[in-house]
Amino acid sequence: MEVKEFIQTAKEAAVLGGYILKENFKNIKREDVEYKAKKDFVTYVDRLSEERIKNFILSVYPDHSFLGEEEGVSGNNSSEYQWIVDPLDGTKNYINGFEIFAVSVALQKADEIIAGAVYIPMLEKLYWAGKGEGAYMNGNRLRVSKRPVDMAIIATGFPFRYEEEIDRYLKAFREAMITFSAVRRPGAAAVDLAMTAEGVFDGFFEMKLSKWDIAAGVLLVEEAGGVFTNFHGKKELDGNVVAGGEEIHKILLDIVQRKLI
Repeated sequence: MEVKEFIQTAKEAAVLGGYILKENFKNIKREDVEYKAKKDFVTYVDRLSEERIKNFILSVYPDHSFLGEEEGVSGNNSSEYQWIVDPLDGTKNYINGFEIFAVSVALQKADEIIAGAVYIPMLEKLYWAGKGEGAYMNGNRLRVSKRPVDMAIIATGFPFRYEEEIDRYLKAFREAMITFSAVRRPGAAAVDLAMTAEGVFDGFFEMKLSKWDIAAGVLLVEEAGGVFTNFHGKKELDGNVVAGGEEIHKILLDIVQRKLI
């Protein structure tokens, strides 16, 4: 099958989920919020978005597998194709009325991400990429930034679910603050990676993420000419991420390897 067909499905699925998020934004009541774990929340909006996305994708590709954050694996588990979906990345932002949240949709074939889309509905920004096809935002080709280190802005995320990691993480955070011009924490890894591909951010690092948080975003970065690895310098979706242009990635990787490994 053509990668372009998969890209189109990813785009349509991301927008479909995004419509659900927009329709329900700022309508979340306290009783609508459930705890999945300490500091980890879910709402009916997460579940509704995932259900709509799953039904759409499996109607187009009924022989594919589907992995969603909320409901896990469904579809054909023996397929070499698996769709990896975060129906609402940035749930706490969403609950509190902060407009930075996204839908992330990616397709993995065997061990390789080959298509993906990230939709930030409140900003009307739709990002997409395909293996060997480049990365785009609303039709415009994306390139990672080439700013010098002293002008670079790095995005990150805090290990809020893992209190035992905070002191170690803060050592890397401190060095990043000293090394680069600024560090930002928007609160949604899919947004961070998409904006790194766009050149808004110059690099990104975070630890202990889930596959659905980053699958589409890392493809965006790579197809925009950037580099993605885990903390060991390998292209593996193990939840620890370093991404950016070649020079920034090299410096960030050195920081996390000295402070977080």
